[in-house]
Amino acid sequence: MRRRTALLNLIDRIDQLSTLELASSDAKLSVAFDRLRLHLMLMLAVTLGAGLLLAAFTIWRTLGLETELQKRYEEGAEARRELTDLSARLVSAQEEERRAISRELHDEVGQSLSALLMEAGNAAASARGDSAEVRRHVESIKKLAEASVEVIRNMSLLLRPSMLDDFGLVPALEWQAREVSKRTGLRVHVAAEESADQLPDEHKTCIYRVVQEALHNCARHSYARSVRVQVRQEPLKIVFSVEDDGRGFDARRVRGLGLVGMQERVHHLGGAFQVDSRPGGGTVVAVELPLAG
Repeated sequence: MRRRTALLNLIDRIDQLSTLELASSDAKLSVAFDRLRLHLMLMLAVTLGAGLLLAAFTIWRTLGLETELQKRYEEGAEARRELTDLSARLVSAQEEERRAISRELHDEVGQSLSALLMEAGNAAASARGDSAEVRRHVESIKKLAEASVEVIRNMSLLLRPSMLDDFGLVPALEWQAREVSKRTGLRVHVAAEESADQLPDEHKTCIYRVVQEALHNCARHSYARSVRVQVRQEPLKIVFSVEDDGRGFDARRVRGLGLVGMQERVHHLGGAFQVDSRPGGGTVVAVELPLAG
């Protein structure tokens, strides 16, 4: 019994020591866990802070680039507006200069040559019968004056046909069709409503110049036999087209200065310009110009 009691006491002592050791290990483990958690929280805080700083810098830089891009876009748009404005002013100035030169040729040079022609006729009529040499020279001067009058007339009409200002758009288009037919052999048919003569001067000039350039291109490049010019007015726009039966071209690849000039004139008035063509299928130049209400 004494041995058993001593053994039980020893076991109790060992159990107490084990319990104390386990409690000490638990305390150390808890301290280590707290330290690890603290380190992890510090690391997470540093990572989140760095991420927030990087995100803030990225947002700031992106906003700066967006502002710079918007500024450059506005500058480009302003430059395009100024270029369009300049182009419109150049076209207007060119048209005014053509009108002035045409009037000057017609009124000054044409009248002077007409007076010279009349004087040559008077000199030929008053020449004596035996002065054949004088009459021959006078007739030569008369022929040169007649040829010069015709050249001046054609130049003034090509620069700015007076009938466009005096009689309206339709007579000017019909005259242009006759002149092109006479020079090139093209059959040009004009179908224009009489209401087109009531259009604003800018619209009439635009239509005339676009048709003139289109007919010029037909005569030079299309090898067409006939051309049809149509002009009609709708409630809020004027629609016109030039259609030929020539050999056509690839409108996506070929873009000459003539087409660019026509497009600039149309866009200046807020209109739509379109060229439909394909090799062997003819060409259609279609334009829509808006009208003020």
